[in-house]
Amino acid sequence: MPVSLDCVLCLARQSLEAARFATDDPAIHERVLRKVLALVQEEGFTKIPPLVAQNIQRVVRDETGNADPYSIPKRRFNELMLGLRSSLREQIRSSPHPLETAVRLAIAGNTIDFALRADLDEQMIREAIEASLHLPINGSVGQFVSVVSSASNILYLLDNCGEIVCDQLLMEEILRLKNPPRIVAVVRGTAVINDATRTDAEHIGLSETVPVIDNGNDGVGTILEQCGEEFMERFCASDLLISKGLANYETLIEYDTTKLWQRLCYLFKAKCAFISRYAGVELGDLVVRIQRGGNEGDAPP
Repeated sequence: MPVSLDCVLCLARQSLEAARFATDDPAIHERVLRKVLALVQEEGFTKIPPLVAQNIQRVVRDETGNADPYSIPKRRFNELMLGLRSSLREQIRSSPHPLETAVRLAIAGNTIDFALRADLDEQMIREAIEASLHLPINGSVGQFVSVVSSASNILYLLDNCGEIVCDQLLMEEILRLKNPPRIVAVVRGTAVINDATRTDAEHIGLSETVPVIDNGNDGVGTILEQCGEEFMERFCASDLLISKGLANYETLIEYDTTKLWQRLCYLFKAKCAFISRYAGVELGDLVVRIQRGGNEGDAPP
């Protein structure tokens, strides 16, 4: 994926927001921003944004001494979504098309993304969830149901805290299929932005639904070269990857899908104008995109 100049500005903004979450000390904020601006000048015009973001968050953690700057908002949004979980589950189960409704809600959960905006609140999330039940899907939910129904081993690549409650509900529905596949959920190996870790998975009780592993690194997205041994074993055993969120999409599309044996299903909300243009979707779209061997199936180009 090419690098956008807008990505450079966004990455610098992320660093300052993360520093402010980590500490109230303005001197540290300035030190973080100065180091990040130097890093962005060196890497931001050549590397894909998730790789730059990974190094930026390392700077934030090192300079602030805070290993998880987003720990408080992460817990807050996990608790918010836990409070909504029963009602969302009821919406799914009472729907004439439960799996489609679960897909919509899972994508709506992708709104919880502090990499794009740090001013998220409960009302924004509730509005995104309500809108998701009525917005058209960019892609084919029918094809999603078909590939999930025919899969044996699914590796579900999670994205953000809070959002993972919606993912849990989708996994519950997949497991209610007549011949359900085995599902393993994957979180990040280390805290980075508001991405879900084992701590978040434990907080919402995700392991009560499916086995949970981490990818073994602090990357933003899924960077296969950096992933741990357990992840790669599960990766090689899977026949379907469900990839949630923009960072997983941004990193996985860098690989030659003709060399991957699995189907890939990307689920995300098009929250970024640059990625929306690159993916050929409209800003704000709920996207379901399925690939295998470099082919798009019946998803739009």
